[in-house]
Order: sequence, then structure tokens, then C-alpha cells
Amino acid sequence: MLTKYMLTPNDIAVYLFLANVSHKRENEILSDLFENHNQSIVREYAKDYLQLKQCVMNLLNIYELDDASYNEAELILKEIENTELYSNEEVDCFAAYFKLIWLQLMYSGITYRKIKLRNLLRDFGYKRRSVALVNNIQQAIDNLGMKTYLRGHVPCNICEVDLDDVIIIRLTN
Repeated sequence: MLTKYMLTPNDIAVYLFLANVSHKRENEILSDLFENHNQSIVREYAKDYLQLKQCVMNLLNIYELDDASYNEAELILKEIENTELYSNEEVDCFAAYFKLIWLQLMYSGITYRKIKLRNLLRDFGYKRRSVALVNNIQQAIDNLGMKTYLRGHVPCNICEVDLDDVIIIRLTN
């Protein structure tokens, strides 16, 4: 799996924050990810469960702060660790978006996500599709072990569907 498609503590923390699950469920999800999907976690955290859990929980604590406290926490972290909460490097938004969908499909009790291709492109700020754009989106979906379908469970490649088609995203297994 390409590194950009591997789960980071930030990806996991964002999912847990948005899912608003209990602390017990957060621990169950973290444990399952570490034990059963370890190859999907970035190497730095795949070796040590406690390091992964501590980083995810620290990020969750930061996400739950109000704006003033968040800004203060960010400044403190910069000073003591010389790091930022978010890298200044360009973030691969396709990978982040579809990693979140993968986590939702794994742990939220839903079996699929559906969206019109037009709306998906709009969500990323695009008004028109290009071959490179839809190839990048399809590559993210494929690399995360998901498949796209049209209604009626018809497999599809988003490079070949109409803009107004509803795409259904499911896990491969």
C-alpha cells in the first residue's frame, strides 16, 4: 500500500471525533485497527499500540477544544515539539477523504456510501472533470480496498460514469 493511503493517527482521530463514539468504542476501534489492519497503519505507529493510542487520544483532546484553547494548544505544541498540528506540505485530500470513508465503512455499521460524481467533484472544488482528476480519485478508492458500483450493484470505474450517476462505494471484502 502506498504510504499516502496508510492510516495516520490524525486520520483515526478525525474519524473518531466525527463518529462521536464512546470511549469504550474508541478503544475497540483502535485495538481492531492495530490487531487486524496493522498493515494499513503508517510504520511509525504500526509497531507500538500504546504510541498509536496516545497520539490518537492527544489529537482527540485537541479537537475537542474551543477555538481559543485550540490556538493556544497549537502554539504550545510548536514550542515544545517544534511541530505543527498540520503539515505545511500539500495534503492529499483524496487520500484523506477516502480513508475517512474506509473507516466509516469498517466501524460505523454502514455497508456503503453513495454520492453523485458531480457532487463528489464539487466537494473537492472542481467544476469539470479531467481524466487525471478521476484517475486520482479512482486510484485512492482502489488503493484503500474499496470498489465503486452503480445502482443495482453494477461494478463501475468512475472514469466511465456520467456526472449525474450515483456512485456507491463499498469495501471489497
